[in-house]
Amino acid sequence: MKKNLLTAVLSGLIATLAVGSLAHAAWPDRPVTIIVPAGAGGGTDGTARLLAKQLQDEFKQPFNVVNNGQGGGIVGHTAIAQARPDGYTLGIVFNYYQWKSFGQADINSTLFTPVALYNVDPAALIVAETSPIKTAKEAYEGLKLAGGKYKIGCGGACGGSWHAANAELFIKYGIDARKPVMVPSAGGAASLQDLASGGLDMVMASLPEAKALIEAGKLRPLMVIASNRQGAPFGNVPTSKEAVGIDYEGGAFRLLAGPKGLPADIVKTLETTLKKIWDSAEFQDGMKNRNFGMKWLNSEDTLRFMQAHEKSLAATMTAVGLAK
Repeated sequence: MKKNLLTAVLSGLIATLAVGSLAHAAWPDRPVTIIVPAGAGGGTDGTARLLAKQLQDEFKQPFNVVNNGQGGGIVGHTAIAQARPDGYTLGIVFNYYQWKSFGQADINSTLFTPVALYNVDPAALIVAETSPIKTAKEAYEGLKLAGGKYKIGCGGACGGSWHAANAELFIKYGIDARKPVMVPSAGGAASLQDLASGGLDMVMASLPEAKALIEAGKLRPLMVIASNRQGAPFGNVPTSKEAVGIDYEGGAFRLLAGPKGLPADIVKTLETTLKKIWDSAEFQDGMKNRNFGMKWLNSEDTLRFMQAHEKSLAATMTAVGLAK
């Protein structure tokens, strides 16, 4: 009888483990939430919806985008980090480490399980079409000699992605990044309009944000902070290496991640599927039609990218006097 009881218990245990294994292998077997720490209609939201549509096509389950842009993105990033690590809550992570430098929130790479980085939009330096500054080299020499005479728009919050990329390049060139008068705004569009109307000398922003005003003949890009020239219609804009002799890449990035502890098999499934999506004509065309930059890093390389972002941004925020 004891033998029969033991056999029954072992059989039940094996069956339970088998069912659990099958259930886990079936991920996803219900809808998945993708948290976007930004409002609807912006760039992060746009890229997330492109991904969600194709993830849904691949996995035959809904991938629902939920916007949570409160606190400039702090609330949404916190929600991703605090989610249950079961694969049913993922999120889009973008430039985040400035919040720690500002003393606002300790958002860092240890809180997440990165799946893949899929997008980098390089920062650019832009002037009004009527500006006497004709080249980035000329702008940098002016800033080096008398930085305090220039008013520069941050293209959003000072310390954000556009400002940080430009400030780091200033430092590499030997410019005292504390001297220019840095002007924050509600976003890139506000800074660019102020530049077009003569209220600023330069603006740090992205080329896609400035596209309409560039095509209208009101603004002129001096350089893009990237290793390669961008696609049409910005193919004539020189890179930082061409313009000021420094090969550097900086700007806004977006990556897909889950909370810390996301199971390795789910990460691998997502990474493999995301690479398939990233390589597809549908995704490539959708991103390029919106002038989003294309960059791919796998899970391990994305973690290293995040760690490098934290190290470089901490140093830059200290150098420009914004670290708390």
